[in-house]
Amino acid sequence: MKRSPSSLELAWPPGLQHVVFRELGWHCGRDSGRNIRVARTNLAKACQANPEASDCHLRRAVTELGDLNVEAALENCRNGLAVDGFEEDFGGVELEGRILFERGDFEEHARVTFNRKELLVGHRRQQLEAEWQIAVNNYENILGRKAGGCLYELRGNIARICNRQAGKHKKDHQECDVVSLQEEEHVEAHIRKEKKLQKDTRMLGQLYLGNTWKDLEFLQSLRGNGHHEECYQKVSHSLHQLQSRTPVYTLRNNRFGSKQSADSYTQENLFKWRYKTYRDVYNQLDRMHELREQRNLLELLKFAEDTLWNYYQIKTTRVFPDQFKFTAEVCNLVGLAVLDQLEVPLNLMDDPLEDRLRHLFHLPPLRETALVVPLFGDKSTFRDPAAPDKQYLSYRNRRLKLEHRLHHSKYPIERALLYHALAQTHLDGEQLDTARIMAGSVMRAAQEAGSNLWFALGTLQLVAADCLQRNVEKLARSLTSAAGAASALKCHRLRQVIHVARIINDELISKKKKKRDSQESQLM
Repeated sequence: MKRSPSSLELAWPPGLQHVVFRELGWHCGRDSGRNIRVARTNLAKACQANPEASDCHLRRAVTELGDLNVEAALENCRNGLAVDGFEEDFGGVELEGRILFERGDFEEHARVTFNRKELLVGHRRQQLEAEWQIAVNNYENILGRKAGGCLYELRGNIARICNRQAGKHKKDHQECDVVSLQEEEHVEAHIRKEKKLQKDTRMLGQLYLGNTWKDLEFLQSLRGNGHHEECYQKVSHSLHQLQSRTPVYTLRNNRFGSKQSADSYTQENLFKWRYKTYRDVYNQLDRMHELREQRNLLELLKFAEDTLWNYYQIKTTRVFPDQFKFTAEVCNLVGLAVLDQLEVPLNLMDDPLEDRLRHLFHLPPLRETALVVPLFGDKSTFRDPAAPDKQYLSYRNRRLKLEHRLHHSKYPIERALLYHALAQTHLDGEQLDTARIMAGSVMRAAQEAGSNLWFALGTLQLVAADCLQRNVEKLARSLTSAAGAASALKCHRLRQVIHVARIINDELISKKKKKRDSQESQLM
């Protein structure tokens, strides 16, 4: 038989009931879409199931305080502190002081906080001392230092004055009570006058106080003593004095003008930002052209990378509508600067045959070819295996940065630039197979962008990877592809470089074939 929820609840033991209801109510009261009614009901069931559970009463107090029900919060908090063994619970004591402060009972808040802090030590005492300082500062802000001391000294007389009933004293003893204050009769204004006053006050706050007019409305709702007109006259008089020095009222036209004026202002502001953006862009292009003329490729690559990432990426198409055109301009400028580095050196034939291709394409030697002659007592004789490889760390950081930027690139020509930088990074890190893959990505991105320049640079990266691998057969195929790309680009200097590279590679192939034939003849 299916059991109802009430029968299930009754079937739970009391210890389990108060835990379940406590956690359910605490979750409902603290969730972003909290349900105070459900939280209050479950926490009440938890307190009913186990009245000696102090945490249930305190959590119920926190829930009631979050709903601004301070009376119920104070009652539940004191019920939790009344449980045996929890009279001095720090969380409950701190919660009671906070509830008293929110309730407006400042004297009780100061008394409870001061008495409880004397019983504690360490950081908990410091927290209650901070609460006590809040109470002291609250009185100082309301009364001031001198008024507070004066009222404290005259507290006996004030008590006698407050306890005296002026009307009864006059009637019974027929005496003139010069101490008691005369009650003032307040005549309620007409509702039309009250509404007009509220409207004028709201307009005053919206015009001169901006978003803080709500604070003014809230403060006036707290007064409730019939002195609205006097307060309004004082504020209005002060604002008129301010207008004599600064015409604040002129801001009304800027804030509540016509739609046409607002649109014109928005358009003008947009044109200002566009002008500043294009001015910066043209200055950046001038700087890149200077670096290209100086043949400072490293500085140009660094400047272009910073421009594309830290400037172009943060601009919207509304402010920078020609973003694609200038991105292509920067990428092509970088590609031409890379291509400018390729030329046939005059002393190329002075190098050994195996090093001519590396010299022609400006490739560094692999680390395995660099022989280090150990010297006794020198640091080269021993290398700490736990020491970090700074060269590998630099390669990894550079690779991760480029991959992150590649994820956010929007245009194919920009991806071709980033793939080219990744291929060069893998070449520097001696990851030659990965460099070949990145070179293929450069070629595919260049085909998608329709750029013969970057397709040729991708084939050159493929040539560089094959050259470092010393695979002359693959190198012959990649040089053939590079020759086709150079013909499509119509660059005479690049065709000359590739022609020289093919001649050197043919010599390497002939040398390798002769060596293999000689080895086979020796074996036979």
